[in-house]
Amino acid sequence: MWLKLPSTTLFLLLSFHLLKAQNMALIEAEFAAENYEKVIQFADSILMDELVSNQPRLHQLRADSYYYLGDIEKSLESYFQAIHAGEQAEVRDELLLTECYSHAGFCYREMGLYQHAFPHYERSLAIAKSINTDIEIAEQYYNLGTLYQYIGDYENSIKMLDSAYQIDLARKDNVAIGFDLSLLSELKAQTGDYQEALYYAKESLDLYESGTGNANSFGTRLNLVSDRFMQLDQLDSTTYYLDQATKEFMKLDDQWRLASCWLDRARLNMKKKQFTQAIVWSQRANDFYSARSNSQFFILSNNIIAEAYMEMQLTDEAIAILEENQKQCEQLGQIKNLRKNYQLQAKVFALSGDQEQADRWTKKHQVLEDSIQSLNNLEQLNRLALQVKFDKLEQENMILTERNELAESDLSEKTNRLNLLTIGGFVTFVLLLSVFFAIRNRLKRKNQLLEEELAVLRTQIKGLLEGDASDLEVDLSKLNHCLTTPLTDREFEILRHAIGDMNNSQIAEKVFVSVNTVKYHLKNIYEKLGVSNRKQALEYVVRTN
Repeated sequence: MWLKLPSTTLFLLLSFHLLKAQNMALIEAEFAAENYEKVIQFADSILMDELVSNQPRLHQLRADSYYYLGDIEKSLESYFQAIHAGEQAEVRDELLLTECYSHAGFCYREMGLYQHAFPHYERSLAIAKSINTDIEIAEQYYNLGTLYQYIGDYENSIKMLDSAYQIDLARKDNVAIGFDLSLLSELKAQTGDYQEALYYAKESLDLYESGTGNANSFGTRLNLVSDRFMQLDQLDSTTYYLDQATKEFMKLDDQWRLASCWLDRARLNMKKKQFTQAIVWSQRANDFYSARSNSQFFILSNNIIAEAYMEMQLTDEAIAILEENQKQCEQLGQIKNLRKNYQLQAKVFALSGDQEQADRWTKKHQVLEDSIQSLNNLEQLNRLALQVKFDKLEQENMILTERNELAESDLSEKTNRLNLLTIGGFVTFVLLLSVFFAIRNRLKRKNQLLEEELAVLRTQIKGLLEGDASDLEVDLSKLNHCLTTPLTDREFEILRHAIGDMNNSQIAEKVFVSVNTVKYHLKNIYEKLGVSNRKQALEYVVRTN
């Protein structure tokens, strides 16, 4: 190819490729530094040039940046562009396509368009299978499992998650296995199969006892087993495992999980008809959540207290508690909790014999129920509008793909005609054999000089793209003690790498998950730490350690 180009054109082409490599190195650096606005601006300016508008990685970086800035719609549009460019590339990057299809499905899922997410996860799974990457295959099974869970199809959800579990089991990835077992336990409980749910919970606990997980994880798994025994009404076993979980959280001084155990103990007392003890434990949790302005669990603990009073026929005390809850719900705009409160207020007034008040609160409950339904209908309309918008975008991408295929077909026909002309020219060329040898020798020398020039340029490009990174250590127990909502095991691991000099792709490779999963965990980590980027997360860790 190089021999057919004039030297000036060849020099410009090489300069262009060198500049393109420099631009990609710069934009990758900005993305690693979480300067997402700059990444978008830089990507937009580069993509205006038609010669580079088909770079899948550039579109992917732009899409990832929009996602981290909270603009899910623009993020999804950019993933479409990355997918289109990736599918049309001469050399397809299958791993990039796997990620982009998966991330497009993730965007659809976040917007509540679950049916639109399915084909993208399935396409990502198909590509992952074609390149035989077990980690990505397990990841897409997991994504499909959670998607089926969202739409209430627990049978398929369990099937997908079990497939992920079998792969993780074969890979001996005990951390992933622990997550799979815990979620399978939750799904079995949602289907009412509490015995099977208990089996998976105990398997997860046994896995910890064989040497996987930290102390916090141990307490959480003990608590999970106690929940499953409570669902089976095996209250002695519930008490035993709940006591063990409480002891573990006390050792760690994990006040938030201790407060959760107090609520579990209150529920256990309610099942045992020990209403006075249920009030004691609920009030203890209530005081904890009140001091930390956690309205959600404060209202929940109040509900248990009110129900205990109702069981004890202490209707005045129950009414007072529910009135307090009503004020909280109204002030915070928690209409679903308010709906539950109206229902309990109707029940307690009926219990006290005041049917007029019972009817009043029943009507309020119904009015609020209608209002919630209206909000749900409005939300559904918004989803339909988004669905129409992205259906149109996907159709446009399909049309572009068909046009490209047609253009390639035309090019093939032109190539065939050119081959025929070449054959005719070859006959003439044979007749001018002596001239050919002279020209060939000159071109051979010219090609040698060009190869030497390319070798120098390749060396320069390699130098521009070199980089280095290092890990940082985190005192997990101190950090966890300072958080309102503690981090999970996987979030601890990803945070440790994220505050070091590692980008998302490097973290994904390090912990054997997809970039999609790293992003999802980082989003949750930032929310729990109360920060918005890695720099702030690092500052938070330094302060707490």
